[in-house]
Order: sequence, then structure tokens, then C-alpha cells
Amino acid sequence: MMPILSMIVLIPLIFAALALFTKTKEQARVIALAGTVIVLLLTVYMYFNFDSTIADNQFEELAQWVPSLGITYHLGVDGIAMPLILLNAIVLPLLVLFTWNDDRKSPNKFYALILATEGAVIGVFTALDFFLFYVFWELTLIPLFFMVSIWGGPNKHKAAIKFFIYTHVASLVMLLGIFGLYFAAWDLTGTPSLDIPYLIGQFQFIESGIAKDMIFLALLFGFIVKIPSFPFHSWLPDAYTEAPTAGSVLFVMLKIGGYGLFKVMLPMLPFTASPNLMITIMAVLGSVSILYGAFLALSQKDMKRMVAYSSVSHMGYVTLGAAGLISLSVSGAMFQQFSHGLIMSIMFMSCGVINNTTGTRIMNNLGGLAQKMPKLAVIMVLTFMASLGLPGLTGFIAEVSVLAGSFVNLPSYVIIAVMAIVITAAYHLWALQRAMFGVYNEKLGTVTDINVFQTFSMGVIAILIVYFGLHPTPVLDMMITNSDHIVSLMAAMGV
Repeated sequence: MMPILSMIVLIPLIFAALALFTKTKEQARVIALAGTVIVLLLTVYMYFNFDSTIADNQFEELAQWVPSLGITYHLGVDGIAMPLILLNAIVLPLLVLFTWNDDRKSPNKFYALILATEGAVIGVFTALDFFLFYVFWELTLIPLFFMVSIWGGPNKHKAAIKFFIYTHVASLVMLLGIFGLYFAAWDLTGTPSLDIPYLIGQFQFIESGIAKDMIFLALLFGFIVKIPSFPFHSWLPDAYTEAPTAGSVLFVMLKIGGYGLFKVMLPMLPFTASPNLMITIMAVLGSVSILYGAFLALSQKDMKRMVAYSSVSHMGYVTLGAAGLISLSVSGAMFQQFSHGLIMSIMFMSCGVINNTTGTRIMNNLGGLAQKMPKLAVIMVLTFMASLGLPGLTGFIAEVSVLAGSFVNLPSYVIIAVMAIVITAAYHLWALQRAMFGVYNEKLGTVTDINVFQTFSMGVIAILIVYFGLHPTPVLDMMITNSDHIVSLMAAMGV
């Protein structure tokens, strides 16, 4: 039997190839649902056999690939990766169901790209060799580029090219950092290796402080752009807004930038020549992203663009929490990634439904939709409340953990971030009031509520937002184990 990690990476890619050869929409969507459900079942099996009490990689697979260059086929998961794999495994089959009745051109290509994205993203989360990591990292660009450029909105080509250029350039800078670490370790030991845990361990022995800082900053740049963080965020609103609904949800599932902060950057941080400077850079980027993204979201007229800018703001908590270097802030930042994936999936689904039903996403042109779309209204209100941080929902746990934990070491930056709370509440409530409540705009004509597939997909995610908001331990425990391990390493180095 093939090892389980190889299976959950390869199955989506295999089913993506199968979907390409289907002749009808019905065949393509069945293939997509089958592939994503199999991944979900395997992930659930892996989750229940995952030991949340240890920070080491589990389910490891290791085989020599190109020994002369130190390239191996090395897979594994820890408490950083496992929740993100679970997030993708849960949302993707629900996304396929959400699009079940969509009428679009080339459905075989559409569903193949969804499957390919899932395989590439899970590949990033499981790769423990930098060569394999980078291959999967770059592979995520391709299906998302075509998703936007084929099925996107009026400015789809500009948005797709902007996304590709931003993220590909950042990837190349990150590759330079990988090469710098690789050759420096090779020079030290005389043995080539691209194994991620090994290279992180060797980073401390590099003698040149300038080389250490340059390697760290190159890797950090690649991850920061992918999050994305201010001031490298401008690709996100265009890509998220122009993408079809499924594409926007796939972008939300792309948590590889934040994953890189926890998996690579924080373990390397104590051994940089200027750790305090690196912490300051991350703290500034995180706090400014939170506040700046909130202001930009408040100024939007297009609901989907508002949600896109809110994503910039909420992902700022990931960077700020990582810079906080307290177990509570780091685990809160990890949980923010998981929470953000659930919340933003429904928010983009809601924007897509409203646009398809009414023909517009301009909030001032909507109004009173709750009267005609009560099921959507209930789910949207719950999700918007989660996004603004209402207690009892996932967003509250993540953001309070980040703010409370980071305040210990970064009080000034937390104060900047706290200023965004009122603004965040304002744009969420204002959007709901303009779009869903008040007098119904008769110019919208006949409006129908979400169908059974959409109700099920969005409803399941909404239930998870409530469940993990009240009982976060099923995923938070493994995050805390790894955050404790990371923080203890830093404490031992005096950081």
C-alpha cells in the first residue's frame, strides 16, 4: 500500500488528469467530488492517528532521489501542517458541491484545476525537502493563474498576470535564499542536502552574519508576498475579486505563506545575526497590514473587493502573532490561518451567490436581500460576525490569542492592531446593513435563495466555525505543541 502522504498528494493530481478527459459537466464534477472525498477520508484517518502531544514530523516518507545533489523524496506532517491539510480536505469537496449546478464553459478544465490546486497545496504542506517544496510551491501558481484568466471577471487577464508576476518574482527571491542556505551548508559539511530540517539545523553554523541575514530576508520575502502582507499585497484584491467564486476560495486555501513563517522562518530566527531587527520587520508588516487592510476594506463599494481587503487585514494577525514569540501568540496565529480559511470561504461564496442572483456586487445597489434570501442571510450574518471577532466563533479565539500573546513583547504594535477592531466591525456591519437589510430594492427583480447544494456546502462550513469557536482543542492542541517547541528553542538561544 502506498504511504498515506503520497496518496493525499497524488490522488488529487491523478483525478485532475482524469477530469481533463471527461466529456460532460456531469462526469467532470463527479470525478472532482470523488477525488476530493477520497482525500478527505484519508486526511480524517491521518488526523485520528496523529499524536498531538509531540512536535516532531509524523507519517514520514523518505527515499533517495538525486543523491549527488542531496535531493530526497521526503514527506512528513507536524502540528503546523496537519490543521491546514485538514482545512483543505474539508473545504474542497464542499466547494465542488457548491459549484454543482454552475453552468460554465470547459467544466473538465475547471474541475481539473481545482484538483490540481489541492494536490499542489498539500504537497507544500507535506514536503520536507526544499527541492520538492519549491516544485509544489511553483505548481500552485499554474492552476490559479488559469482559473482567473479563463473564468474571471472583466479585468481577469490583468489580475492573473499581476498575481503571477508578484508571486513568481517572490518565489525566485525565495529560491535564492534556498540556494544560499544549501551552498553554505554544503561548504560547512562537505555533504549536499536539501532536507529542510537538516538545513534549518545547519543555519546556525554559518559564520557570516551578513550571509545569515540575507538568507533569512530572501526566504521571508517569498513567504510575506504569498501571505500577502503590506506593502506586497496589491496582487490580492485584484486576483480575489476577478477570480470566479471557486477561484477565490482556492486562493483562501493557499496558506503556504503563513505556513512558511512557522515551519521555516521561526526556527531560523534565533540564529540570524540581527534577530531583533527581523522581529521588528515582521511586527511592523503585521500590524500595518491589520490596520491598513481594514481602512481599505471600509472604503470599498464592491462587496467582494471589501472581503478581499479584509483578508489582507486578517492575515496580518498571522505575521504579528509569529513575531510575538509567545506560545499563545504563535499558536493563535496558526489558528488564525485555519479560522480564516473557513470564514473567508463562506464570505466569497456569499459574494458569488449575490452577484449571480442580482447581477451586481455593489452594496449600495443591493438592499433587503434577507427578505428574499433568508437562508443566505442567516449564514452570512454568522460568518460576518465570526470575521469581526464575535466571541464564541473561531475568529475571536484566533485574534484574541494573537493580541494577548503579542502584547507581552510587542505592546506598541498590538496597540496599532487594536485600532483596527472598531474599523473591522464597522465595515462588516455596514456591508450587512446595505446589502441584506432595510427596504428591498425592487430594481433587482426576482431573487432566489441559495439552492440545496449551496446551502449544504455553506452550512457545513458555518457549523464548523461555531464548533471550533466553542471547542478549538481538536486543532489547537497540535498547534500549541508546536508553538511551545518553537518558543522553547528561541528561549534557549536568548531571543
